[in-house]
Amino acid sequence: MTIEVKRTKWVTFLKQFNATNQYRKATVSVKRPGSKNTPVDRDGPFMGVAIARKGRVIEGIELFMAQADPERLNQPTVSIKQPAKIVVEKGADESYHQLVVEAKDGTVAKIDLSGTPQPEHHRSVIERLAYSIYERRGHTPGRDVEDWLEAEQKIRQVEHSLVE
Repeated sequence: MTIEVKRTKWVTFLKQFNATNQYRKATVSVKRPGSKNTPVDRDGPFMGVAIARKGRVIEGIELFMAQADPERLNQPTVSIKQPAKIVVEKGADESYHQLVVEAKDGTVAKIDLSGTPQPEHHRSVIERLAYSIYERRGHTPGRDVEDWLEAEQKIRQVEHSLVE
């Protein structure tokens, strides 16, 4: 079943969508006018979708996939400027299979979701992020707990911003 989300419901819908779909396996692709569909992130853990605003004006929709780079963690994987429509597809089991964002210029971003939310994806994202923090510090040993706690905090901040 395909459903178009009313623009007035985008904020509440996306918070709910994120809360029920974080850490599902997802593939993100973008098709710009006059070009082919281009995969951006394949089979990574889905983090969420956010609305980019300037005051009360919706400037864009941002799609977030889990990233191991602490500097890029809170940066969107894909940004769609001037969104015109959000469409979702649900399966017979009532779970979401796809979210599509269409822009006024004809750009289309798709998130194809599979499986169910996987708690082990959460742990693996923290592990990769903690290791990246360790690398950023020059591989200095003895601060593994601090690196882990910093990674958890960064992940929690992104999760919170996408569901609250």
